[in-house]
Amino acid sequence: MKTRRSIIITALIFFMALFQAPLQAGSEPALQAALPSKGKQGKPFMPAPRGGRVVMVVVDRLGLSDLKHLPHLQKLQQQGALGLMNGNTAGALTPENTYATIGAGAHVTANGTAALGFNAREKLERGTAGEEFYRRTGMVVEPDALVQVGIVRIHKQNQQLPYPAIPGALGSALHKAGLKTAVLGNADVPQGLRRQALSIAMDEGGVVDYGNVGTAMLASDPSFPGGLRTDYEKLLHAFDRLPPEVSLAVLELGDLSRLDEMRGDVLDKVMDKQRRLTLERVDQFIGKLASRLDPHRDLLLIVSPTPGKGISGGSNYLTPIMAVGAGVTPGMLSSPTTKRAGVVMNTDIAPTVLHFLRIGVPGEMTGQPMRVTAPEKGQIGLLERMLNQLSLTYNIRPNIQKGYIFYQLILLLVSLYCIFWRRTRLGQVLEPFLLSVMVVPLVYLLLPLLPQPTAGVVVLEMVTLTVLITLLTVFMHRRWHLDPFIFLCFANGGMILLDAVLGGSLQKTAIMGYDPIVGARFYGIGNEYMGILIGSMIIGSTTLLTRLPHRRKPLLLFTGVLYLVTIYILAAPQLGTNVGGTIAATGALFTTFLLLTGRSLTIHNVIRIGLGLVAVLVAFMIYDLHRPPWLQSHIGRNTALVLQGGWPVVLDIIQRKSELNIKLVRYTIWSRIFLASLGSLVLLFHRPVGVMAAIRSKYPDLFRGFVGVTTASILALIFNDSGIVAAATTMVFGAPPMVYLVLKEIGEETPKM
Repeated sequence: MKTRRSIIITALIFFMALFQAPLQAGSEPALQAALPSKGKQGKPFMPAPRGGRVVMVVVDRLGLSDLKHLPHLQKLQQQGALGLMNGNTAGALTPENTYATIGAGAHVTANGTAALGFNAREKLERGTAGEEFYRRTGMVVEPDALVQVGIVRIHKQNQQLPYPAIPGALGSALHKAGLKTAVLGNADVPQGLRRQALSIAMDEGGVVDYGNVGTAMLASDPSFPGGLRTDYEKLLHAFDRLPPEVSLAVLELGDLSRLDEMRGDVLDKVMDKQRRLTLERVDQFIGKLASRLDPHRDLLLIVSPTPGKGISGGSNYLTPIMAVGAGVTPGMLSSPTTKRAGVVMNTDIAPTVLHFLRIGVPGEMTGQPMRVTAPEKGQIGLLERMLNQLSLTYNIRPNIQKGYIFYQLILLLVSLYCIFWRRTRLGQVLEPFLLSVMVVPLVYLLLPLLPQPTAGVVVLEMVTLTVLITLLTVFMHRRWHLDPFIFLCFANGGMILLDAVLGGSLQKTAIMGYDPIVGARFYGIGNEYMGILIGSMIIGSTTLLTRLPHRRKPLLLFTGVLYLVTIYILAAPQLGTNVGGTIAATGALFTTFLLLTGRSLTIHNVIRIGLGLVAVLVAFMIYDLHRPPWLQSHIGRNTALVLQGGWPVVLDIIQRKSELNIKLVRYTIWSRIFLASLGSLVLLFHRPVGVMAAIRSKYPDLFRGFVGVTTASILALIFNDSGIVAAATTMVFGAPPMVYLVLKEIGEETPKM
């Protein structure tokens, strides 16, 4: 009774500490304390003074390395803030979609509409663009306006998105505030019109107040591929003539886009020369433009919406973004969306513009206003090293992960062969290999501590570390009788928890982690390591109880505290909330602890666990909902949407999660190992007859741990967007340890010859 009372008191203190923070979340010190990266999340841009404006220069296909050769941009970079931008959309990574996503402040698509942006006066086959726009929308526009004739198509494309998103939300918010917008320039090529810049500044009706996106913005150049390029003098002249009431001006430079689109038709040496000349013209233009702006009133944003090829021909997975002028201090860009210095999302641009112009950010925008971290020396160099590391990890991850999964599948098949056909000698040989499966996630987490110049070096380091740690595990087991499960489980779980508390620097570049290129998660514990963490903590703690039965009471208390700490680190916003992981961990760890205290999974106890899950989830929803919007995780935002939209929103969320999980089950390789692991456990429960009963009798606590791991895997599958991945990684500490024990059991049963 005393042990149980101590555990209850510990749990109450834990949850009181977890949920008391929201009451103080509004202050700036609390804000800094709630953000990772050791509190270096930076300060938001100061709002514009009266009459301030935002000038956005779009240099699509620009790379970070390009900035090192451009003197005017280098000078501006020293005065302002620089970062890397993720350009993901709701569809393909095309300019149509990336530009529209910036204008929506949420991931959207605009397929097939780049050639449908016009000056209202522009002549078409049947009248003017303004007249065609009226025929399609019933809206009459001013003669000086610009129109996106394909606006109806854009809205219809995005009606089926599983979240509310409004193309043109930025322009609509500006128009509702009585402010005007303008777009100048285009990216037209001989193959057709490229007027996607309208998607940034247009309102949801498809209208921009002023500007010129026609051919008048182009100059004839016989040496330039296609014969036409941007006329930078005309562009500057047109900018100077914009009405003073324009608060957002988007300037499309276009030439790098033209070169990128014609890359397949131009010799490399010609392409390299023209790209260098184009960058020089761009740099000179931006220098002249900056001299026209008031640094105390105007905000200059230089963005590259779509990744392209650099001078060397390599892919630019993340693009540079720069902010200079009023309200911006020197430093590196970040945002509450990424909680990572030097990295922002394209969805952060629209909220940044609105915040600067003192306009509220609509709820449909998923981004957050950008911030500036403390200044760093050599920002371009720092960001370039970050990008190189992220690109390397991004490129090698698929093949290495496939190899790891294939390795597990082969091991499971050979192990089952040894079990069913009683090949005990081969089974003994397999034991270290089964342990190595649990070593690999730890190795992935340790690799970022080593230099990684090339993919070949990474593979060599990975294999070497895996072999060494596996041999160390076997040695410690034979020499000091340290159970391999205890060592590997606590090494994995301990490293994950420690890394999360220290800011997650290892997970950010780990092969089994996440990165800004994928953009699914930027901070905290990702689904892959969430599964590893829960599985390792369950098997590690239950093995410890199995090996030290004479110290059961203190170990049971230790286990309860360990489980609560695990849940807290998965749930804590300041450490990067993983909502699905919190639910899976709470359900699985509560179930495991219930079994360890001698209770069975009766209907009443299952209901209690379910009620506990609901209580934790509701408490977390209330907690997150009462935090400032820029600190809320997606569960807080989804809760707000549910409160506004009711059950239809709930059904949409369930449908989205179900569709994504079904898609991943069908297409991701992780589903293979999950099904193989689950199938192996099912087989072992029935064959060989008596083996599982013997293991249950010999290792009762560890057997309960396997029940907990299976529960965690199922909950992870249900409650996570990419649940199949989390379910599969949880099973790393389910199937291999179980197979390992069965092989040992059959080896002990077989008479020695």
